[in-house]
This record gives sequence, structure tokens and C-alpha cells, in this order.
Amino acid sequence: MKHILITGASSGIGRELAIQASKLGYKLSLTGRNPDKLQRTQDSLAINTPNFTRSLCVTDQAALIDFIDSAKDKMGDFDILINCAGINTARGKGEEISIADLEWMMKINFYSPVQIMQLCLPSLKQASVKNGSATIVNVLSTVCLFANPGIAAYTASKAALDHYVKVMRKELRADNIKMLSVYPGGVDTEFRAAERPEYLTAAAVAKAILHTLDADAITHMHELVLRPQVEENF
Repeated sequence: MKHILITGASSGIGRELAIQASKLGYKLSLTGRNPDKLQRTQDSLAINTPNFTRSLCVTDQAALIDFIDSAKDKMGDFDILINCAGINTARGKGEEISIADLEWMMKINFYSPVQIMQLCLPSLKQASVKNGSATIVNVLSTVCLFANPGIAAYTASKAALDHYVKVMRKELRADNIKMLSVYPGGVDTEFRAAERPEYLTAAAVAKAILHTLDADAITHMHELVLRPQVEENF
């Protein structure tokens, strides 16, 4: 039974990933900022799914280290890491965004996923030796692929992670660590202020991500782009 660690599991794509992965027979380590929402995710898992769940903010370094160490001790080495936690709290023109707001988004969307990868890699490498490969998935955004006015801060934070991962993909090839970058377009989740039923569902994005994990050990899928049929801004 493979072990997946999922961040951002309290809502949206992260929650759907956890629920669907539980039905596919994975054991799970889950974290998210909101304890009530995270509990709802845990309550929605398939019956008897082995899981270790803890609420924290991914910028809390001490809490993050303790969570990852505890998850590994209780559930075994990580076979898969999915960095799904993210925010878009600073909207506006690039000339208007405060450096403090930009810094917070960089912490959540860039620095924290990098730290989580660094903390999990020793365990992922052990799993790779045992099973032939291990996988890191980073849920990015199609903003990495085009420029759209009004979201400079979000775009910069996601693009920073995108390019960091491109380098790590080459660096970790010899360790048989697969690096999948996922670029969803518009998704109808709590992330948005208004409902957009014509956009992708979180369930559809999660299903596509989990489908890629079923590849054989020598197949390395680098990138997955998902857009709703109505989307034209690319």
C-alpha cells in the first residue's frame, strides 16, 4: 500500500485528492490550515483508510518538520508527495501590490513547497530504492504559461515554483524521483469568490492527477495541463 502526503487537504483539489486516493487504496498523510475543514476531509475518506492527519500552516517550520517526521514514523516512507496548498490573496496591478502581501504569497506558494520537498526527499529516495521510483506532484496553475493582468503576485509565486521544479526534475533523475507539474486552468472551488460552474471541478482535476500516478516505473510524465472547454485566455 503506497503512502501519499497531501498538503492543502482541507478543501478544493486537495480534499478531492485525499478522498479519491483513499478509494484507490492509498494510505494518507494529510495537512491543511483549517482544522474543521480538515476533519470533514478525514470524515469523507473511505472506511478503514490508514491516515495521519494534522492541521497546521505550511509556513510554520517547526510544526511542518514535526508533522513530516511523525507521518513517516507512523505510516512509513513516502511514495508520493503532492504539494497542493496555495493562496491568491493579493489581487491587483503589479504596481499596486505591497511587498508584504507579495512576500506572504511567496511563502505559501513557493518557499513552503520547496521546504516540504526538501524535508520529504530522504524518505522518497528510500521508497524509490525499494519500489523503483517515487513521485512529487506540484499543483501549479496555467498562470505559469501566460500573462494575465491583475494577478502579478500570484503568477510570480507560482512561476517561481514552476522553474525551481524544472531544475529539480533534472537533478533527481538519477534517484528515479518523478516530478509532475500540474497546471489547472479555471477550477470551480472555494478558492473563488463567485461560483463558476462552467469551470473544471476539483474532482475532475484530482482524478486526472491520480490517473498519472498509475504509470509504470520507467514512464515519467513531466507536465499535465488542464483547462475547462470554455477557457480562451491562453
